[in-house]
Amino acid sequence: MSSKKFEFIRIYSKIFEDFEERVLIMGKTVREIADILGTSPDDLIKEKQRIRDEIKRQNIKVSKQGNKFLIDDSDVEKIVGVLRPKINEESSKNNEENEGLLRQIEELKKQNDKLRKDKEDKNEELNRISSKKDDEISKKNEEIRRLNKKIEKYADDFKDLNDKQMQLNNQQQQLQAKILEQTKQLKDSQQKLLDTAEMSSQLQDKVDKIENASLWQRITRKF
Repeated sequence: MSSKKFEFIRIYSKIFEDFEERVLIMGKTVREIADILGTSPDDLIKEKQRIRDEIKRQNIKVSKQGNKFLIDDSDVEKIVGVLRPKINEESSKNNEENEGLLRQIEELKKQNDKLRKDKEDKNEELNRISSKKDDEISKKNEEIRRLNKKIEKYADDFKDLNDKQMQLNNQQQQLQAKILEQTKQLKDSQQKLLDTAEMSSQLQDKVDKIENASLWQRITRKF
């Protein structure tokens, strides 16, 4: 047998087996029932468990074909008939809850917008107050610098005055010393004049005695 004929027989056999399997399989798996109910991938595990619970509750017979567990189509209709209203009810409830959540979200958005506006207003107010305070601080710093310059100038003036005062004190002390020296010299001169005057008076007395003495007195010098 050629390889082409062998391959044709193998493909034909596989097609026949698949057809036969589709014919034999007259039912749905739990997953397929979940798909019929329009279950989302996120809720698949939960919904499959609910289908299994419903199978047990209705005592539905499950058959096994190969590695699959199948539920007869008539039983599938029963399961779907029970679960679909529940799903629709839950969906409606979820929709209401979602609408409620959306309203809450919208309200929160409004509150958030109000809070953001309040925050922006507060920030503007704080910036205005901060700017005003910065201006005041700048003015005060400028005033402090101006006063410091004045203080420095007064300190320099005071130092100059103090130096001049010390110079005047030195000059005054020198002048007082000179006055004392001159006063002493004046007193010495006055004393010399007094001594000279006294000596002059004494000589004058002698002259007067000599002039008034007799010839004998002058010769003998007995006045």
